[in-house]
Amino acid sequence: MKKLALIFLLLFLSACAATSPQTPPSSNPTSAAAATQLAVATRAPIRVQDIKTNTQADGSVNTTAQVTANNLGLGQIDVSYRDSMRIGESQTLRLRISPAQQLVSLTPVAAPGKTPDLPQFVFKFGGNIDIYPLMIAEIRTLKFDVTPSGPIKRSVDPKSEIIWDWIFSPRETGRQDLFVEISIPAVINGVDSTQVLQDLPLVIQVQSPTPTPAPLTNQIGASIANNAGAIIVALIGLIGTVIGLMYKAKSDQAKAEPKHSKK
Repeated sequence: MKKLALIFLLLFLSACAATSPQTPPSSNPTSAAAATQLAVATRAPIRVQDIKTNTQADGSVNTTAQVTANNLGLGQIDVSYRDSMRIGESQTLRLRISPAQQLVSLTPVAAPGKTPDLPQFVFKFGGNIDIYPLMIAEIRTLKFDVTPSGPIKRSVDPKSEIIWDWIFSPRETGRQDLFVEISIPAVINGVDSTQVLQDLPLVIQVQSPTPTPAPLTNQIGASIANNAGAIIVALIGLIGTVIGLMYKAKSDQAKAEPKHSKK
């Protein structure tokens, strides 16, 4: 009897354990904070913002934007070009970056990084970001020939503009795209890192080449061929007029000769 009661007790306890609600695992605030820090760290700390494009009456286009690091200004971007051209033409695209006043006021310090092709000092920008005094720009496109090609480095002088000029010509007609890519070497959390900024997309409408005027001799020949009938009629009339004048002159001469012989 005691064994039977013990069996019933064990079955009752097992049923209670099975039907009792399971306690959810407690959230770990430390892990959540670490995940947030990781998301912030992987977000690009240097970016392009406030892109604006204005088209003038003459077809010239001006695109401006702001370069920021952790929402602090590094400078203003200004891109100038024309939004239409023809096959066979070339035009110049100019990129200018004006350093922000905040960058001008920074004091350069020795670079903590060890990359040999980078300057030996940085601008201590605050937080975990140091900016090298260098910017790199490149035009990326498949539909244009660009000179110079590839990435071009420019040293940053906080007191003057940084300027790039490219000459490019189209290969195909239609609506063609090209992109201005800007990158800035930086030290983030003590590690050298080249930050590639958001590309600036540019759209150019390419038209067929302007027809070349034919030489003057060809134009005259074509005009004669197109107006051959009218020219022939005019020539016949001219010949008839000349013959009539010659006949009249001879007739007048014949009438005048007898009078002279009587004298």
